Amino acid sequence: MLYESASGRIPFEGRTGFEISSAIMREPPSLLGPPVPPGLWAIIQRCLAKEPAQRYQRAGEVQAALEAVQSGAIVSADPGAEQSAPRTTVFHSVRHAQIKKGDSLLLVGTTKGAFLLRSNAQRNRWDVGGPYFHGQVVYAMAYDGRGGQHRIWASTHTYWGTLLRSSDDFGKSWTNPQQAPIRFPADTGISLKNIWQITPGRPDEPNVLYCGVEPAALFETRDAGETWSLVRGLFDHPHRPRWMSGNGGLALHTIVLDPTERQRIYVAISAGGVYRTDDGGSTWTAQNRGVRAMFMPDKYPEFGQCVHKIALHPDRPERLFLQNHWGLYRSDDRAEKWTDIANGVPSDFGFAMVVHPRNPDCVYIVPVESDEFRCACDGRLRVYRTRNGGSSWEPLSRGLPQKGAYETVLRDAMTADSLDPVGIYFGTRSGQLFGSRDEGKTWQKILDGLPSVVCVRSAVVEDAAADSLPTMMKKTHATSHRATSRSKSVTRRSKR
Repeated sequence: MLYESASGRIPFEGRTGFEISSAIMREPPSLLGPPVPPGLWAIIQRCLAKEPAQRYQRAGEVQAALEAVQSGAIVSADPGAEQSAPRTTVFHSVRHAQIKKGDSLLLVGTTKGAFLLRSNAQRNRWDVGGPYFHGQVVYAMAYDGRGGQHRIWASTHTYWGTLLRSSDDFGKSWTNPQQAPIRFPADTGISLKNIWQITPGRPDEPNVLYCGVEPAALFETRDAGETWSLVRGLFDHPHRPRWMSGNGGLALHTIVLDPTERQRIYVAISAGGVYRTDDGGSTWTAQNRGVRAMFMPDKYPEFGQCVHKIALHPDRPERLFLQNHWGLYRSDDRAEKWTDIANGVPSDFGFAMVVHPRNPDCVYIVPVESDEFRCACDGRLRVYRTRNGGSSWEPLSRGLPQKGAYETVLRDAMTADSLDPVGIYFGTRSGQLFGSRDEGKTWQKILDGLPSVVCVRSAVVEDAAADSLPTMMKKTHATSHRATSRSKSVTRRSKR
C-alpha cells in the first residue's frame, strides 16, 4: 500500500497469479526515485524485505518512521530562511515528560532508542518520556545547560549510518540532519561507524563540544554543532596504526577536560590506552605507565591497553581514576604514572566508573566477574564505593538483587547527579534502571523492561521556562541570523 500510494503503481507485477507470487517471493521491488524521498523509500524497502526479521515488527514502528520522514520534509517556518537550515523530527505519538524548573532529568540511551525520565528534587517517582528514535541504537547522550540553554544531544545509529541530533524542548522535536554532521575527511579513507561520547566544552565556551567516535578519533565543534572538525593531532599520531579493536570495536569512548589547564584534555581508547594533550590537541602523548595489558606479550606496554573508563574530579585535577580491562588504578600526577588500587574488590574487571561530584576521594564502580563472563560477581549486583581514594572499597547492595543477578553495567551506563544527597543511577544490559537517593546506601528499581541500556546521564534543570520554542524554530532562526552577523549569531546561540 505504501509503495502504491507513493508511486501510483504496484511493487510486483505478473501476468498470472503464479508470476505475481513468484515476484513477491524472489524479486526486489522496482526502484523508486524522485519525487519519492529517500527516507520514505527506505521505509518501503524495509516493509517489503524478503526476510521476516528484517521487516518492521509492529505497526507503531512504521508509524514512527513515517512521522520522522514527514517531519523531515516540513518546510521552514520562515520562507526567507536559508535552505540549509536543519530539518526537524517532531514526535507526535510519543509520550513526553513534562519538565519543570528544579526537576531531575535522566537521559537513558538503549540499543532500541532513547528515554527521558524526570522527577522532582525528592526523586521518589519518575515520569518517563519516549522511546525516541525507537529501533535505533543510542550509544551516547549529553545534557548541555551552558549559556542558559537546555539542549539534549544524542547519537543515533542505524543500518544507514550514525547521526548526531539535538533537542531544545526536552525531546518534543529533534534536529534531523540530511547528512552526517560528523564525518571523516575524504583523505582519511575511512568512514564513521559510531559516536561513543558527547562531551560539552568548558562553562565559558558554550559553543564548544567534543565527540569521541569509532574508528577511534576525536572531533570538535566551536559553533554549537554547526560544523565539526577532526582533531588531526591525535588522528595522525604514529601510534594509531597499531591501536587494536576491543570487543566493542576501536573506539575513543571517554573525554575528560582538565578544569584548570585549558589546553589539557585526556582521552581513553579501547584498545589504545590513555592519551593526553597539553596544547589543545596539536600533540598527544601516551599516558599508560603502570597500566597492564594482560592480552599482550609485554604486560606493561607504552600503549595498547584496553582502558574502559577514566574519571577526574574538578577539585583535584591532578588525580585521575582508571577502570581497565583487568585493573583498577589511580594517578596523582596527571596520568604520568598509575598505581593499582584494587584493594578489596571481588574483581578488578569492570566498565563503569563515576566520581562523587563533591568528594574527590569518593568513587563508584561496578565490578564484573571476568572478560569471559562479564556479569556481576557471584550473581550478586553490587556497586562498590571508595571514600579514601582507593585504599579500601565497600559493597553497596541494599535494595539490589543478590541472587541470580547476572547483570552487566556498561561504561557509560552509570552517572551521578548534583543534588544533596547525591543520586547515583545505573542501567543494565537486561534493561533495568536502578537509582539511589542517598549516595548508594539504599537502591530502588526505577524502571525495567527497557532494551539494553548503554548510556545514562543526569542533569538538574535550572529553568525550563524558555523551552516553549521548538528545536526547528531555534535552529532556523540561528542559521538565518548567522548570514547577517557571525558574532551576533554566537551570542544568540548561547542564550538558547
